Amino acid sequence: MIIFGSQRTVAQRLRLTANRRLGAGNFFWHAWQTANDRDRPILFHPDTTSPTWDEGELPGVSLNEMRIRVIRYAHWYRSHGVVPSTHVGVCTRNGLFGLLHHIAITSLGAVAVHCNPNMPTDTAAEYFRRTRTTILVADQDRLAGCAEAWSQSGAASGKAILTEDIATLEATAPRPTGPLPGFPYRHQGDDLVMISHSSGTTGRPKAPVFTHESFFNGKRERLWTFPSLRSDRMLTALPHSHSAGISYLSMAVMLGIPTLVLDATDGASVARAINRFRPTFVLGFPLTLAETDVSRITPYAAQAIHSWYGMGDASHERHIRPLTSLGTRRHRGRRLTGSQYIDGLGSSEMGMVLFKQVFTPESSGYGRLIGRPVKAVRDAAALDGQGRPLPDGEAGLLGVRTPSITPGYWDDPALSRDSVSNGYFLTGDVVRRDGNGLWYHLDRTPDVIGTADGPVYSLPLEEAVLMTTQALDAAVVAVDDPDNAGTSLPAAVVMFGDEAASSPQELLDRCTAALRNRGLVPLSALVVAADRNELPVGPTGKVLKRRLREAHRDILRRPAEGAVAHHRTAQARPPARPQPQPQPQAE
Repeated sequence: MIIFGSQRTVAQRLRLTANRRLGAGNFFWHAWQTANDRDRPILFHPDTTSPTWDEGELPGVSLNEMRIRVIRYAHWYRSHGVVPSTHVGVCTRNGLFGLLHHIAITSLGAVAVHCNPNMPTDTAAEYFRRTRTTILVADQDRLAGCAEAWSQSGAASGKAILTEDIATLEATAPRPTGPLPGFPYRHQGDDLVMISHSSGTTGRPKAPVFTHESFFNGKRERLWTFPSLRSDRMLTALPHSHSAGISYLSMAVMLGIPTLVLDATDGASVARAINRFRPTFVLGFPLTLAETDVSRITPYAAQAIHSWYGMGDASHERHIRPLTSLGTRRHRGRRLTGSQYIDGLGSSEMGMVLFKQVFTPESSGYGRLIGRPVKAVRDAAALDGQGRPLPDGEAGLLGVRTPSITPGYWDDPALSRDSVSNGYFLTGDVVRRDGNGLWYHLDRTPDVIGTADGPVYSLPLEEAVLMTTQALDAAVVAVDDPDNAGTSLPAAVVMFGDEAASSPQELLDRCTAALRNRGLVPLSALVVAADRNELPVGPTGKVLKRRLREAHRDILRRPAEGAVAHHRTAQARPPARPQPQPQPQAE
């Protein structure tokens, strides 16, 4: 627990902790009232489109400057009919804009409907329509794309959505001439404050909702545990339209942590931003951190780093080890070489990371270890198909009971109902717990490979494939088993940062040996992807396994040539007895 030497004093954090009205809808105003350094720059937002963005002084925004802009936006929204419960869409590549508009919208009691700017235009347009958005502020090209999609789909004949270019609004929203009645809005615990879509890796993104109370759950205790010493500086490369991006920026505002808001989520931009900002800890989704080339980080910048935070899906050992080799950390009063990687399993629906495991350079136990549930989790279990907890060691559906979970999905009561089993929320993951209370992530339920001998889980196979090949990224997916109709076999798609040093057949043979040594099912095929088009990811950086399954479904019926290797004889079967096949859940 952090007591002294922090950006916010003990008295200030006690004041925030004890304030029972503090929640997701009004965090900014309570932070502003509590702070005594309102003119100190907190959020830094460089224009990374400029080739010289890492030169000169970084632009910073203080709490007072944020307040002025939020009030300007709020007056504009009110003048355009926004009242409590109005759904306002936000779709921008500018992370600072996204946060400030989120604060303005929720401060009016309205609902911020966030959309990742990288989402396909047709999908984004349908998402805003489905969530009953009545006003959309967005980057100009996103506005034009949505308008075209609505027109082509015939949606234009329905109720029109008022649209506004977010950059134009920033330039033209006037300073208010008087106060806004009822501003900031006084939220109740179950007031809806945000809709932020899921990753959409299985197609249509879901629309989980977040309330004033549920989305704040877990944050009070983190006021005392989150890195917030006066020496701390945060770099976030999370998608800032995502619930995780909003969540961590709200922590930065409440705790007064100097934070660089990085719009780009590619590894090269992260390395460049680390050199420029010298953060002490870095946040990102697994793919972003996996793509961060440690050789591009200067020794001067690297020495400041004590922690990396990965969240969403759990991260692989292959991607964690290079990062923890950098920096220094303190442990029990001693300064140690190397940083720590806080690996968190969570999802949009969970509202926060619910499982956490800390890895350091000395760590040896990986194997998809996700650690233990955080304090906010009241109960967690591996469940069978009827929602009954399974014994330790058996694989099952992850069910959790926690107040941070979404109350449901917007306008989809059937999905909300089906996501709960025996009082547990089903996260869509397959897990197992060992006898020591440690949890392991085995798969996402749509990605379980149904072989003739039972289910095979893809994530432990990916862990071995990545460590064996040292590829930049990899995915293991189901392909048709030609010898057993209606069943599948595992195949891997691997992608290297540079040209692969070995042939596909050599890589497959090495992976086969490594998997057998670990007691895992060997691959039936391996494909070397030339680029991201052949190992595609969605808006949040998750591999689109459904596309890989479609592309390679019949790979074992085709000749093994070029970037493809496979063997059709002596197919090994799962060494363990078959586990009950988890029922697929939509992601």
